Amino acid sequence: MSTIKMAALGSIIFLSFTNSYAIDEKETIMEGLPEHLIYLYTQESFTGNEPNHQDQLVVRERRWEPNRVLKVCMFGGNPRIATLIRSVAGEWNGVSSVSFDFGPLPGGYNCLVSQAGFYQVRVGFSERGYWSVLGRDSESRLDPLVPSMNLEGFNRVYSEARYPSGDIVSKAVAYDKAIIRHEFGHALGLLHEHQNPSLKCQDEIIWQGKGNVYEYFAGPPNHWSASQVQRNLGFIQDTDPDYQQGQPDPRSIMMYSLPENIFKNGKSSKCYVAVNYNISNKDKQIIASIYPTISQTQVAQLSADEQSKIKALPLSMAYSESKDIRHRILADLESNDDYVRRDARVRLTNYLQSDPKADVSSLVQQMQVASYRYKLGVAVALAKSSGKINLDTQTRENLAKLAMRERDSTLKANLESAVK
Repeated sequence: MSTIKMAALGSIIFLSFTNSYAIDEKETIMEGLPEHLIYLYTQESFTGNEPNHQDQLVVRERRWEPNRVLKVCMFGGNPRIATLIRSVAGEWNGVSSVSFDFGPLPGGYNCLVSQAGFYQVRVGFSERGYWSVLGRDSESRLDPLVPSMNLEGFNRVYSEARYPSGDIVSKAVAYDKAIIRHEFGHALGLLHEHQNPSLKCQDEIIWQGKGNVYEYFAGPPNHWSASQVQRNLGFIQDTDPDYQQGQPDPRSIMMYSLPENIFKNGKSSKCYVAVNYNISNKDKQIIASIYPTISQTQVAQLSADEQSKIKALPLSMAYSESKDIRHRILADLESNDDYVRRDARVRLTNYLQSDPKADVSSLVQQMQVASYRYKLGVAVALAKSSGKINLDTQTRENLAKLAMRERDSTLKANLESAVK
């Protein structure tokens, strides 16, 4: 089994090339996460009293639940890059019970369109480099309306102007396709294989003396500080103490092709590998093992847990943002996915408590003609917000009437709780 490391501190690095069509070690830029994401990831610290790696709950929390369908949207995408991502990242589909939904043909989901609700993986192209947050961090740490992954310039490289016709997948640069596979591996919760303690790559690196790793990365084009070197190449237990270790897999799509210059034995080092272009068999095995298929009964039990790990909404929102979030929440209340409906109920509760101008009366009025899913979602959110939001007299009367007429015990109980 290859290594999985679900990071509480989220040490992630990514590769970017000055010319993605000519892979040259001298041109390789290796960077950490953007500053705003590094800030988010370094807010947590460990006291030393946490349970050992195998027992930490954070490992489970960073994984998606089994049977999840993760919606993937793009900021500034186009039909060509959408086709490429759908085909290449779609190679992860069928490996486990978790799969990616890339949206309708040909252009996929647009992150700016609220009618489809919230998206678990949000691909941007405008920031520097290639990176992705880990697993559910896209929901628990990031604002739901910002990118959780970045593929710098891919929407320009793979555009209709450059590729007016033909098979974009066969014409795409092999390394670019490897980047897509790699970043979607992060989205599923995989971290970098070169930090797998079983490989002991740290023993292979030149840490002191002439030509040491600090000097190498301190120079252009990386300009890394000593702490950045330690974070990205050092011992995983120092930066990500909640990792889960497995057998090493040098062929993993998550294994970096590190420059030979940083190794004591150069290209003879066991940690020096050529670029891995494809998802390895062990990659598939480990993803299958952590995302097994479960029964619908088990799905219902998991989705009934309202403690979903979604980022809380800000205490005050601009009107346009509030309106957009409301549209997405209401769309998700009608989803066929149990987990999406659960998260929508949590988000609606948070929305009602965060936005003092939330139009509760219109939500309740719509319940007169809405679906059961909508009514239950609104009723649960109102019940959980009871005493924390102000309901006018008419709204209370409407809720009471709905409760009196309702025969479904769950919906009835939540309606009655909302009126109290």
